Amino acid sequence: MKPVFSAPRRCALAAAALLAAAPVFAAPPTLPPVPESALHPVVANGAIAAGARGIWAVPGYGDIYALSASGASMYQYADGLCWRVPADSDTILDKVVRYYARSPRPRDFIIASSPQATQLHAVELPRLPAACTAPLDRSKPLYTFDAVSLTLKRLYAYNQERHLDWNARIARLRPSAARARSDAELKPVMAELLRGVDDLHTALLGEIDGRGFEIQSQRGAHFTRLRQRYDQLPPQPESFLDWMQTWIAQERVQADAQLLPGTRGSALDGRVVWGRLPGNVGYLAVTAMAGYGGSEEAQRAAAGQAVDEALSHLQGTRALVFDIAHNLGGLDLVSAEIASRFADRERLAYRKHPYPDPRVQPQPLRIAPGGTSRYLKPVYLLTSEFTCSAGETFTLMMRALPQVVQVGQPTQGIFSDGLAKFLPNGWSFSLSNEVYRDAWGESYEARGLPPDLAAAVYPAKESAGSYGRALRRTAQWAAGR
Repeated sequence: MKPVFSAPRRCALAAAALLAAAPVFAAPPTLPPVPESALHPVVANGAIAAGARGIWAVPGYGDIYALSASGASMYQYADGLCWRVPADSDTILDKVVRYYARSPRPRDFIIASSPQATQLHAVELPRLPAACTAPLDRSKPLYTFDAVSLTLKRLYAYNQERHLDWNARIARLRPSAARARSDAELKPVMAELLRGVDDLHTALLGEIDGRGFEIQSQRGAHFTRLRQRYDQLPPQPESFLDWMQTWIAQERVQADAQLLPGTRGSALDGRVVWGRLPGNVGYLAVTAMAGYGGSEEAQRAAAGQAVDEALSHLQGTRALVFDIAHNLGGLDLVSAEIASRFADRERLAYRKHPYPDPRVQPQPLRIAPGGTSRYLKPVYLLTSEFTCSAGETFTLMMRALPQVVQVGQPTQGIFSDGLAKFLPNGWSFSLSNEVYRDAWGESYEARGLPPDLAAAVYPAKESAGSYGRALRRTAQWAAGR
């Protein structure tokens, strides 16, 4: 296999540059996505394919993958730091590095978790950077602080939108991190580092003395009230977003009460619910774009089958209320599978690209007709501040369709995938490093997708039953009243 960099010194400089503080690449975007047909399985006949072997650095994501005949290992890096991810070869090959392609462009190698997933553009290194193998204690509090803060400085995509100055935060807080003698003493420093980010995809999770913690914040008055209630509880065995599922189930009773008797159906443990509302209006709710069990492909298929079943019961309705007011997200692949049931023809929904790597051209996501049941009549898509992540990419997809009207409140405003980082001290964190733009080139990060018709699903001043009233008003609009 011909190396991307031919001269040894040039290779060494390239490896060092990947860990430098300045952006590695400044050229205009020249690396397009490849067709799905160009992607090949990384593992063939029980071994890593010869064409996939090498040391691959992904500048837009701060990851390095070392693939050899003996297996796979993964490292993460930021501005002079590098650490190994404690994951075995099978996990890396099953979760992340499943497909690859040799791009026609020089110095470009593509990695993907599935043919339909985000394509990661990598460059080949001749060897691991010295920072990745240097013998030092990476579990110290200052190393943890530096790994998190420098990763955010390097990769975070929405500093302007969220009014963040990482240099100022680092300068103010690093002396405190240097004085920390334990993770317990470091934790409040990290909480201050992330204060006011208000991005659910940017969070720090860990454990101290056997007790788990999470540092995370969000937009929205009611979302914040729920977070405050959770924080006032005794230590919980589940995360805040998992705890919220109980509250969502209680709220969903308001929707069930409006369905006509004998019309309610459900699938996927209640994550998909359908029925009929007064005025010959159909009702479909999807509360998650994941959690169905199995691989990404299996979850995609399960979601498609469930929505096909739902729509088969709603074909005679005049219009449809599609309720994603409590959809906290999941997989974009699942969102696309569901949206295909409402497409009249192929349409561009959005484009995405990694903010830190300007070489990469935006990867488009198009929605085309699919499934055994289709619905092309008017659709009223109900959203709220609890419509998050893959629920929002689904909203982008649906907004590209001519028969869809968004109703309710702006969404949460977190479109980027949550880029996971695994720290040497056992903690983990995630951040938003991707830029999503709709078919017209607009980004809605940090502000959410605004509705076409406003309804106070969850007003700033808490009001019992507000969700049910907003749903009732949406049904009236759908019925032409």
